[in-house]
Amino acid sequence: TSHIIRNGDPEHSYPGCVNLSFAYVEGESLLMALKDVALSSGSACTSASLEPSYVLRAIGAEEDLAHSSIRFGLGGFTTVDEVKYTADKCVQHVNRLREMSPLWEMVQEGIDLKSIQWSQH
Repeated sequence: TSHIIRNGDPEHSYPGCVNLSFAYVEGESLLMALKDVALSSGSACTSASLEPSYVLRAIGAEEDLAHSSIRFGLGGFTTVDEVKYTADKCVQHVNRLREMSPLWEMVQEGIDLKSIQWSQH
């Protein structure tokens, strides 16, 4: 699956946690699709908020990617099979959600979304 961004420094991060942004997918929609897996769309201290992670914004993540981020954590009892299950389900649901996204369709047609002047209501 393309357009997945690893947030944070790969050399200087907690080894049991990874934060990924899935472009053109709303993070909350992906969380709902993966409701049988314990995940979060923000940092532990802001997981109840729908605002994009201030940490991701501080390290330079664009707002749309901050909204599409999911935090994956591994515990001492997490199995390889659970990681594979989560990865497979994640790819499946990201692809399904992108199929419904008009933004994804525009990107597939070669439209540069940054060139569009969006109206504000």
